[in-house]
Amino acid sequence: MKNLLTLIFLITLSFNLSAQANCDCKPELDFVYAQMKKMNSFKHQVKGNKKTEFENLYQKLRGQMTNEMTKVDCFWKLNQLEHFVNDKHAEVYEPRPDYTMDDIFDSTFIKSYRTSDAFKNHPKVDLDLTQLKTQLKSKPAAGIEGIYNAGSLMKLGVYRIDADSLVGVVLESQISIWEPGQIYAYIKQTDSPSRFNIVLYGQLYKNLIFAEEQLFENGQLFSTTRKEGSDEAYDIVNVTSEEAESFKLTRLNDDVQYVWMNSFNRSTMRTNRDQLITQIEDELNSPYLIVDLRNNVGGSDKISKPIIKAIKKSKAQVYVLTNFYTGSNGELTTGRLRKLKNTVHLGQTTYGALGYGTNYGRTYTSPSGMFTYAPTDMRQASFLPYENQGIGPDIKLDANTDWVEQTLAIIEGSK
Repeated sequence: MKNLLTLIFLITLSFNLSAQANCDCKPELDFVYAQMKKMNSFKHQVKGNKKTEFENLYQKLRGQMTNEMTKVDCFWKLNQLEHFVNDKHAEVYEPRPDYTMDDIFDSTFIKSYRTSDAFKNHPKVDLDLTQLKTQLKSKPAAGIEGIYNAGSLMKLGVYRIDADSLVGVVLESQISIWEPGQIYAYIKQTDSPSRFNIVLYGQLYKNLIFAEEQLFENGQLFSTTRKEGSDEAYDIVNVTSEEAESFKLTRLNDDVQYVWMNSFNRSTMRTNRDQLITQIEDELNSPYLIVDLRNNVGGSDKISKPIIKAIKKSKAQVYVLTNFYTGSNGELTTGRLRKLKNTVHLGQTTYGALGYGTNYGRTYTSPSGMFTYAPTDMRQASFLPYENQGIGPDIKLDANTDWVEQTLAIIEGSK
């Protein structure tokens, strides 16, 4: 069990925060408690002594709640209860505000937004940011502290406030809902190496999100947030939007063919699935096939399983590539492909959200309307041991060299 309470205390001590609206957190905790107990993951995991542990944690958290709590403090506590159960798909989050992405880049909207309580009361650090930048530039390249590019429009500074606690603060932003000094993320190291629990504010909507057991590796903090100086790493796939919407079987050399699949979305990928299956049946004639699942955040078995069936029928030897942002059905597909004869799994450990899932997509609003609960309603029994931890590769690849080229070299060496 990860203790998030220390970080809350440190945040309170270490920052000069603007006044925030108080949160009556007890009804919110009661709501999460009731919703959790309905889930299959809870019923499967919380038995015997675990029931007592869960009840004790619930009562302990409830006893710590006061009428003076801020929203972020309440959010940490809700997630401390929620993540008593290993179920990475289930989540508590703050819903998005009602403005649109177009509004974010509209000067009239921004002028009004910057006078709002939401902007003025957003937590902010009282630090000399120029001095902070200088200090962070000298941090070791392999460490989590440093300066990050968050997409192409923001820079973050991540610095330590305790042995296992850090904060991410905005250093620069071309997204005008943010200003330098505002807090972007609270980061807490877990008991697992290079893993962190993170409360962050959504980049475009500033709604609270909890990211559990995030892997920090190769300078990558989030899928779009990487340390300066690590921009040439090859663990993430960078493609155009047109490429991202298509599955396409291509030939790399006489012996190796390749396909990248970034999603198994039931609504948008049916045509791509059918086209790829036709390609596999008609054109896959090489002894080796690289199946690239990097960045594949999942979707439906109705998309992935027929593709796996066609690959199995082809009898090609499969080399599967994954990164940490291979999640959900992307991970299930990884596990199922690994069961095929002579499959080799390369790259990076997957996300760890595959033991449970969501079929109906139901969500429930907390008593205050401040938070939303999204439970799970599916269970993949054979993959439960990988929940939260992910599926580790047979061969870990070096992020400083092209992963497809590394895989081709490994195939060549195996002949």
